[in-house]
Amino acid sequence: MSNASTAYCPDCGSAYTLADNYCRECGMFLAAIRPASPVMPLVKSEPPLPVRVERQRAALPAPVKKAATALAIGTALQIGANVAGRYLMHNAARSVVNQAGSAARSQAESRRSKKTERVERGVDPMHDAAAVSETVIVRRIWIRRG
Repeated sequence: MSNASTAYCPDCGSAYTLADNYCRECGMFLAAIRPASPVMPLVKSEPPLPVRVERQRAALPAPVKKAATALAIGTALQIGANVAGRYLMHNAARSVVNQAGSAARSQAESRRSKKTERVERGVDPMHDAAAVSETVIVRRIWIRRG
């Protein structure tokens, strides 16, 4: 590796080659700060001493931070959609139950009025009644084979 093709990351201070697009230590995008045409010195000089710059960012590399941010946003959206969906389903179910209850009340009211009409006319109110009898036996047997 020649000295002319080595540079130092402005974020973490680690060495990188001018051909690198990202810093191998912190993940900073280096292609944006690369000079348009690297100037090659005609005379070899002493390599510059690496300068350690204090870290301005968190310990995670930039691509990992972006992925973590996207994951957090996606999770928040999913939770929000779940809560909103449950709220809408609850309200829809409540309105269906209320409509069914009002329909059942109106049917019961009409049956009562028909029943009182039959009683007043002397017709047997139980002529359309049916009796149902059912017997259910459940038997559970545990067999152990040993």
